[in-house]
Amino acid sequence: MKKMKRFLSVLLCACAAMLLMAAPARAAFVYPYSGSHSCNNTAISADYSWVGAWSTSPVEVNFSKMLSLTSLEGKLSVSNLTFRTVVRTTLSGDSIRITLSNEYGTGPLTVNAVTAAKTSTYSDRSIVLTTRCTVTFDGCQSVTIPAGETVTSDAIPLEVAANESITISSWLKDSRNMKTFGLIGGKTYVSGGNDTNQYMSAGLELSASMDVGDYQVIPMLTSVEVDNPEASSVVVIGDSTLANDIPYLLSDKLQNAGITNTGVLQQAIKGNRLVADGAGTLGMIYGESMLNRFERDALNQSGVSVILIKVGMNDIIHPNCESMKGIAPETTTEEMIAAYKELIEAAHERGIRVYLFTRTAWNGYTRNISGTDDIQWSEELDAMRVELNEWIRSEDNPADGYIELDSLCEDEACTTLKSEYTLDGAHLSDAGQQALVDLIPLDIFQ
Repeated sequence: MKKMKRFLSVLLCACAAMLLMAAPARAAFVYPYSGSHSCNNTAISADYSWVGAWSTSPVEVNFSKMLSLTSLEGKLSVSNLTFRTVVRTTLSGDSIRITLSNEYGTGPLTVNAVTAAKTSTYSDRSIVLTTRCTVTFDGCQSVTIPAGETVTSDAIPLEVAANESITISSWLKDSRNMKTFGLIGGKTYVSGGNDTNQYMSAGLELSASMDVGDYQVIPMLTSVEVDNPEASSVVVIGDSTLANDIPYLLSDKLQNAGITNTGVLQQAIKGNRLVADGAGTLGMIYGESMLNRFERDALNQSGVSVILIKVGMNDIIHPNCESMKGIAPETTTEEMIAAYKELIEAAHERGIRVYLFTRTAWNGYTRNISGTDDIQWSEELDAMRVELNEWIRSEDNPADGYIELDSLCEDEACTTLKSEYTLDGAHLSDAGQQALVDLIPLDIFQ
């Protein structure tokens, strides 16, 4: 993606800042409130009807592995930190529960304290103290997550409304094994010491604004579910053309249309591919292929009834980039069609409906890296996208339907996006994201 090296530098700076903040002196900020909301948390129960209201797809962020410095693995001391993450729920409910992941961890990860609260409307660094709840896991305020596993909290009696922001604060005495992060869908502040009960965080924001969109570093947290027996969720899953505000814009569209019983889940990953895992220096943050992550990130989401898929362009682009030739595996049209069919069949086996977006145009995109064009569009390269779109529109496509996106183009041949809809020839501007959401028919959800 454009200027990904700059993004890597930002993440490295954030990592360095975390190291420097190990056990610093606490800021002298005191808020005149000494109590804590009595939660009376209860264990996970069949009496609850859990439905996804927010999510992000986890990826591995391991700098020792990324930079081939495996000798440093486990030797960097990162301690006594609080990660305060702000997310926006897309569905209302009387209670919530959260899932924390250590899927890519290099060892067990102990989370020493977690709280949940509504986010202040004055600043997303602050919480509404009267809503603060202590989060428990099987009744315990701390939890150890083995490497490669996840943990889901007990029910938290925090009532939330659709499109309301909540704050999850997690304190870890030792976070050196933390290698599992989301990169879209929230905002995180990191500070030294146990700040889980504090009114405000003065910590460092873990994010970066790029030409192709924003990256938000979200440690551990992968989902927020609400108790809502009348609701279901839709999963929006794909690559960087969906890893933006499209899920929130879709949620707004549904709410404005009176469809208030559908949560929208963000499961897109920038740089993601359909058939092959991410490759190269930044391969780990491109995530596992959709084939490999579909069950975890789509099928296993609580309450999912519909899945919207837009992925495959990186299967065409990455192997033809100068920086990734011989590194990123090539994929054929036949392999991609077979992969789409496999995803659709797996969803249908669980009674979940699937809709495919047609692949958007990318003429003009060069994947500029440090001022150098990494790829040039050509009719020959674009032929695979055209073939895939023909299949998506055909009766051979076993999906429940498709969403046509050619109207986003400015030329009759539909090879070039309208200038107002794109940031760089491929990635969508704010106007482009809204235009895409406008093309999603409401009857999918009714």
